[in-house]
Formats: sequence, structure tokens, C-alpha cells
Amino acid sequence: MNKRTALLILGCVFLCLLAVSLTASADDYKDDFSDTDYQGNGWYHFVLLGNPNNNYIYPERRRLSFHMPDYDTAIYFLNDNTYDEDTTVEATFENVYSSNSQYGVVCRYHDYGWYEFRITTSGEFAGTYTIYKYDQYLKTQGKAPYVILHPGMDRFYSYDIKLGVNSKNTLKMICDGDEIRVFINGNEQFPIRNGKLRDSDYEDGENGVMIWTQRPNGSAQIDLTKFNSSVNQ
Repeated sequence: MNKRTALLILGCVFLCLLAVSLTASADDYKDDFSDTDYQGNGWYHFVLLGNPNNNYIYPERRRLSFHMPDYDTAIYFLNDNTYDEDTTVEATFENVYSSNSQYGVVCRYHDYGWYEFRITTSGEFAGTYTIYKYDQYLKTQGKAPYVILHPGMDRFYSYDIKLGVNSKNTLKMICDGDEIRVFINGNEQFPIRNGKLRDSDYEDGENGVMIWTQRPNGSAQIDLTKFNSSVNQ
């Protein structure tokens, strides 16, 4: 093999590896919100509870601020670049101020339902987390659409949740096949000894976040500072 042939082979190998790398990362999405045109980056929202005509989202320097009113309000913020099957969604939130609020991450969103992992950072149940399945069919039947995926326990307390003004929490949810795993600030919750969380109703969908405030004294500012959605390998 002459030198020229060897260089051509090495060049082909490099291009193949580069193509594989680009393909592997094509379905991953990261956002630090340095671009204030969040809608141009695939983000959209809907108001599940509250006034749909209010403006709740304000782009700021390297963050999105959710200004929540003093009444029951729930906002879901999704990205259409994240649609896939087995994914990991991770987001960092800052509780600028609140007195009765929750926030969390969402995976496999569809109009007919999704999974969500949310924590409570202020109010009666501050320091707790819950994993839900939202079922639109139940809502059409006049039933409660939120199904707790750990029956027998409404919520779990966790020392990993940071409370107080300007506290930050990073939440991660892995949706892989029918298994769901959740993390708070890098620490896995709902350990194996409690049994795995499993549900097979939703196989794919979009990822995003949610913010929920409740009366009394529900006004809050919750900032979203980082978001990452990746395809499980």
C-alpha cells in the first residue's frame, strides 16, 4: 500500500466517523436561552389552567422568566425539535420568588397525554416530588386526568430539593421503553428497592417543562436557565 492510498483510506475513515457523530447528535437539543427568539428555536406553550390570553413568558439574559399570577395557573412549555421515542430530558430552574409553586420536566408529550416529573419548592408540600401521567381520555370522561405513577404514595419528600429564594434545581427524567427514572440535582430518586416506575401508554412525543402555581398567594417568578433533550443510546 502506497502513501497516497493510505491517506485516502484514513480520510474515508475520518469522514465516516464524522458522519456517525453528526447522526448521533442530530436528535439532541440543548438551549441556554442566549437567543431571545425562543419561538424561532421550536418552543411553544399552552395554558392548561388559567387565562390563556395572559403573557407569562419573558426572555431575559440567558434565561426565560415565567411570571405567574396570584391564582391557579399551569403552563406547559414544549419544543418540537425534541420529538422521539426513548429520550432523556433535563432542565435547570431558579426559584426567584414563590409562595406556592411547582415546576418540572415533561417527556413524550402528545395532545392525548404525557409523562411529567415535578417538584414542589414552596407552599404546604415544599420539598416533595411526584411523577404523573396525564391522560386526556380521562378528562373527556369527566375524571381527574393526572394519574400518579407510584400508587399508594401521593408524593415523596427529598433532601435533594433546594428550597428558598433564588434556589436552583436541576431535574432529569429518563423515558426508556416502559421504564421511567427521575433525578434531582444529579441524584436518582425512587430507588430500586421501591420498585421500578413503568408505564407503556405513551411510546414517543415531545419534551419540555411545566410551571404550576396555586392559590393562596400563588404569584411567582420561576426562571428556566438550561434545557437539554437527548436520545438514549
